Amino acid sequence: MKEFILKNWKDLLLIVLTIMLTIILIKLFKPIEDRSELLKYKLEKLDENIDQLKKIQDQLNDSLSNYKKDIKKIDQNISKIRVEKTIINNYYEQKKDIIEGMGKKEIDSAFKQRYKY
Repeated sequence: MKEFILKNWKDLLLIVLTIMLTIILIKLFKPIEDRSELLKYKLEKLDENIDQLKKIQDQLNDSLSNYKKDIKKIDQNISKIRVEKTIINNYYEQKKDIIEGMGKKEIDSAFKQRYKY
């Protein structure tokens, strides 16, 4: 047996390589198993997930736009309050200047008129 292998090793190697090449070619050119149903199912699931994500994204966009509107309203209110604060500060600055020149009775009568007590 040893002599046979030593004598014919090239032929044996050629046979083994030919068998391996044949197996590789068969695997390579063999039609792919029909997995199209599985692939369709997976693609449908992915499409469903994408649609769900789009819906969620739309909801988030709507929420963001509502929040932006609310923020604008709050900013307008803040601006209005700042203007009113400035007007009130000016009013009291004027009153402060007037009160500094008044006596006690004049101050009491001014408060009485203001707060009607």
